[in-house]
Amino acid sequence: MVEILTRLPPKSLLRIRSFSKSLRSCIDSPDFIRKHTSRSPQRLFMTHIVQYKHVEEYGDGVFFTFHAEDQLPLPLPLCGGGYVGITPVQFPHRKATPLGSCNGLLLLFGCLNGVISLWNPSIKRQLTLPDCPRRCIYGLGLGLGFDPITDDNKVVSIPRYGNKGIVESAFVYSMKTRDWRPIASSMPLYSKVLSSVCYLNGVLHWVVGHCFPDSEDVQFHCIMTFDLSTHEFGIIDLPKPSWLTQQLGIIQGSLVVLSGNGSDVDTWIWVRNRRDADADASWSLVFKSETIKAEAGVRKALEVTNNGDLLLDTFWEGIQVYTPKTGELSRLMDFNDTSSLVDMNMYVETLELLHMGTACEDVNPLFLQATSFK
Repeated sequence: MVEILTRLPPKSLLRIRSFSKSLRSCIDSPDFIRKHTSRSPQRLFMTHIVQYKHVEEYGDGVFFTFHAEDQLPLPLPLCGGGYVGITPVQFPHRKATPLGSCNGLLLLFGCLNGVISLWNPSIKRQLTLPDCPRRCIYGLGLGLGFDPITDDNKVVSIPRYGNKGIVESAFVYSMKTRDWRPIASSMPLYSKVLSSVCYLNGVLHWVVGHCFPDSEDVQFHCIMTFDLSTHEFGIIDLPKPSWLTQQLGIIQGSLVVLSGNGSDVDTWIWVRNRRDADADASWSLVFKSETIKAEAGVRKALEVTNNGDLLLDTFWEGIQVYTPKTGELSRLMDFNDTSSLVDMNMYVETLELLHMGTACEDVNPLFLQATSFK
């Protein structure tokens, strides 16, 4: 019975748990929730914005759509169905920015009020975190990940614009203890966080401008890591040449780096050859944007795991599906005539937050009611 239940979507499980006390007890258990999360298939959530020329008419809006990997918004001639059957939603907080996902939870940061929260769109629940002890005036570098040793989701906060001269600059929030605590281990000296956070195998990764200890003016780019179990920071050298590192990602369970030459045309994707935290692991060049004859470089890449295709967010040609076997590119559709598709991320459906936080209903953007759907 448990084997069958762990393969059902959260909405079905919410109905089933009301059938009996024994089913509720089973589904509500932490072991069941963790097993269910580990078996949930990867899904995509897409970020859309109202085009500038329509802001005065429809308002300044950001909304999101959620997709199975085999339901990408491709045009009908390419065996896609656009957004048929897809309901757009907005985040629970206005002007919230998604900063990553882990175990089906989305980490949100409120641009207007600085509120940090976790949101589970699968069961419509959110958890607002208490204020971080250090709220840097120039911004925070936030990351969400999972500690496999303590079975705990954690949020890490570091200063976005350097940590020189800052005492207790890094903090970690534990969902089990529900509080922020300073990170005691020494932290590499850096001047700026240059990329979004990337979580892989219990470790958070950021690209940072790293300062040499004897000179704050001389610096180089590297990957700064944070182990969510040991609470230790580390450094990983970037592949060379990497004139401009644009983003980190994950392909086939390995850490990847997107780099270029600053022209917004050429992009290289490097894959780290070992999946552990060995700082001496080597890099392999697996992709060049020139091989697909793209009109612009790539700033973000995701793997569509059900068939090996890549989703490429290009600088000037939008988000496209790249099929390595054929070399073909297919651009994803915008949601409607007044909006633009601007970002993509991965997540899984889960029951996390079932007994934490508060319920929140999906918000159907009002401006979409007057627009034409594709």
